[in-house]
Amino acid sequence: MALLLSPVATELPETVNALIWVRQGKERLALANISGAMMIQATVPTALGLFFTTWIFSRALIVSGAITLAAVAVLLVLFANKAVNARSLMPLAALYAAFAAIIVFL
Repeated sequence: MALLLSPVATELPETVNALIWVRQGKERLALANISGAMMIQATVPTALGLFFTTWIFSRALIVSGAITLAAVAVLLVLFANKAVNARSLMPLAALYAAFAAIIVFL
């Protein structure tokens, strides 16, 4: 449950800002805001998790990593082609939906 709800709850303010900026044509600012917030949130919890928990690679963890890598690859291609806009970013929501569906079925 934490894998599904945590990203939504913690990134909701950044997502609202990003939606506003995308509507204004500031896609790069929106993505920078979200990725910066995610980077800050990922450092301390990840360090604590690495130091104080056992390392068990479950299917859910592998699926999470694979879908994250897919999203990063798509974003790299979009930025390389200078094709970042609201329409090109919307299909990335399907990756999160696929992730949620896979986690529910695992």
